[in-house]
Amino acid sequence: MDTRAIATFDLHSEQYARYRPQYPDMLFRWLQASVSNHHRAWDCATGTGQAAGKLALLFDRVDACDINHSQLEAAERAANVFYLECPVEQSPYGDAVFDLITVAQSLHWFDFSRFWPQVERTLKPGGVFAAWGYDWFQVSPEVDDAMRFFRAVIEPFWSSCSQLLWDGYRHVGMPLPALDTPRYQITMQWNLEQLLGYLHTWSATKLCVQSLGNHVLNDARQRLARGWGDAATVRRVVMPLHFIAGRKPL
Repeated sequence: MDTRAIATFDLHSEQYARYRPQYPDMLFRWLQASVSNHHRAWDCATGTGQAAGKLALLFDRVDACDINHSQLEAAERAANVFYLECPVEQSPYGDAVFDLITVAQSLHWFDFSRFWPQVERTLKPGGVFAAWGYDWFQVSPEVDDAMRFFRAVIEPFWSSCSQLLWDGYRHVGMPLPALDTPRYQITMQWNLEQLLGYLHTWSATKLCVQSLGNHVLNDARQRLARGWGDAATVRRVVMPLHFIAGRKPL
């Protein structure tokens, strides 16, 4: 993982928890239906626990790990979610203990040569691995056009790992037989402040501001504001999800 990107996840974890979009309930219903038992799930690189909190409603126990202490400090709590600070590639969990393993918005950061053996070791026969992520979004022609300028400023600061996400996780080399997955999208109702808050959770945005100063994005933010109109106006923000899954053979 890009060490510069790792550092950005230490910044403003509360902002991350506040502004990151929520995953659709239909996705979790699919996950629930995909496995026959609902005893234990592992949410890898859980961040602030967005996926872990949803899984806690469906599984007896959820183990959720992350390497970032501040993210875990800001994570939502549930009695049956057990957070652990550790790399996903060095998990301490036992063999064949999980009915489901999930990765939300993080798979592109992993060292696959070390992560996939962890999945194959800890997943029960018949268990499911699932990963999903989102990248760009659509709001309106005016806002979408203004976003081109924002993305152009931060483009040099994206990690090369992000290309795996932008390619829809097609090239991650999942070692399990693939399952057909539905198409999902995230739909948020946001005002301008919420959209800008989300944009400033991007690792590339944080690195850009760290390197060049907050002022470098002023013109891009002004273009977004003009495209948005009244800042208090609530608009529909749509983010298609990339979603892959596989089942461990019995």
